[in-house]
Amino acid sequence: MSPCEIIYNIGAKQKKYGDLSGICRITGKESLGMNFNDWVKDTFTDHGSLKVGTIISNEALFCFDEASEIIQAKTGKDKLQRFRTYSHVVLNEQWFCFTKAHKKEIFEAIKKGAEIVCLTDSGQKHVLFKHKIGFWQLDELFVKPDLEFFLSLHSAMTDLMKIGFNQSSIIEGNYNPNFIQKNGFEIWREKETYLKQHRGSGMFGFASWMLFLDESDKEKVKEQMSKKEPKKEQKETIVVQTEVKPQLSLF
Repeated sequence: MSPCEIIYNIGAKQKKYGDLSGICRITGKESLGMNFNDWVKDTFTDHGSLKVGTIISNEALFCFDEASEIIQAKTGKDKLQRFRTYSHVVLNEQWFCFTKAHKKEIFEAIKKGAEIVCLTDSGQKHVLFKHKIGFWQLDELFVKPDLEFFLSLHSAMTDLMKIGFNQSSIIEGNYNPNFIQKNGFEIWREKETYLKQHRGSGMFGFASWMLFLDESDKEKVKEQMSKKEPKKEQKETIVVQTEVKPQLSLF
């Protein structure tokens, strides 16, 4: 089954957009829906991802919905939601809609063996219809699932974040030498020696997007940094008192 079919069957409760029979240009399956040419807009540019057919099925239309009451209900929002805004994860036949604020939840779902992992960073483009079953997806990036490799990269990056290195430095490999010396040279050398072998790979990019710290770790980092900040020199305040002379009155 295509990802659109899987999510539609879990969450759409047979929602219908049309009843025209044909082959869907998104899923490649025979189904019911709308005439594709009546639906598609000139702004659609992913023609290379289309299948041969004449319609866009109800399953696919659900995953292109720009005003979904179902996602609104799932996310507790106060207005209809765009499907493309969210990352979509399926775990144990449950469908989850996540944003970048839910990286910990996404991480845990991957650890538990999520069947569909389709993530978006910007939330501006439809990406689910291009998802390939059996891959982890981050926008246009597809990586073959390798949980052990993913966890090892993520752990090494997280360890560096826990001693104060920021996410961009870890991703780019561009570190401040003074900061390294002050914040654990040995830990940095061990982790960076491993990370630099894989920086630039698809899995490195995927794992680095997933970086987060628990609130307790954030507080520890904040506390560590405050202790290492150089104390400001206290300048002696000199108070100069001037003699106030009484004014002479001419009267």
